[in-house]
Amino acid sequence: MKHRVLGIALSALATTAAAQNVSGQVHASDDSDGFREALVTVGYRGAQGFGLKAGTLRYSAPVWSESGALLGATYQQRDASLQLDASLGVARLAGRDHAVGALDVLWPVARGSSLGLSAERDIVNSVAGIEEGLTFISVALVADHAFNDRFNLGLAAGTARFSDGNLRPLLRTRWNLELAPSYGLNTYVKTRSYQNSEPNRPEYFSPERLNEVSAGLSSRFVVAERVVLSAAADAGTQHTETATQPIWRYALGLASLRGAAVQWSIAVEASNAAGTSQASASDAYRYTRVFGQLNVPF
Repeated sequence: MKHRVLGIALSALATTAAAQNVSGQVHASDDSDGFREALVTVGYRGAQGFGLKAGTLRYSAPVWSESGALLGATYQQRDASLQLDASLGVARLAGRDHAVGALDVLWPVARGSSLGLSAERDIVNSVAGIEEGLTFISVALVADHAFNDRFNLGLAAGTARFSDGNLRPLLRTRWNLELAPSYGLNTYVKTRSYQNSEPNRPEYFSPERLNEVSAGLSSRFVVAERVVLSAAADAGTQHTETATQPIWRYALGLASLRGAAVQWSIAVEASNAAGTSQASASDAYRYTRVFGQLNVPF
């Protein structure tokens, strides 16, 4: 499954060697609704970038649980002209087979500027969403532009379509200013806006409209010439047609050095803002996730 909650602040926790490798990933999450996820995958990628992955899925809540499996193909290309990550497979869950996959591609178009495409198909990860077999497809154009050596803008604009017919146009931005290069210290402002064509679905958080803005700090630096430490924290406000409430998020991660033969990373994130398909969001809502990965070349 593809989970993108760690965001830009921790996106560089680990790099993958160009040689063939075996890998493993673990994702575990828990929220204040009592909904839990546990996803474990292992994979192989050849020297030409093609690979396979397989894994187990488990979702649980009080007096309810479902387990499943995932099998898919992957491809990765990283060079000066293109950065591409793709996966396509089948997840079997609650007696149903779902096509799942993701595509992230980025082309440099000028010094400090890139354009790209991001797409994903996945399940709606809530109790009702899994029981009803709901899925979503999201597609977004992405761009990154550096105004100078210290200030850049990231942008994603697109739409998500849920299998229940709900259509969600969305826009995300992130304005980033480097404060102290030696400590990888940045300050940033990020926004998220969307609308739902069929709002207030019981299976997932879907207000008629949502607008968020938050500001924070992030840092990424080498500790004792052994590991890379990444951290980010931000806070802001979420507005819907019925309520305005404060939102917050923090993330912390450790990773191997960029040039290390064996690449690994582990990160934890907590937030009170619902993601694409979580069931609810309120003043009391909390979401916590732990993510780890390991890549061993041979």
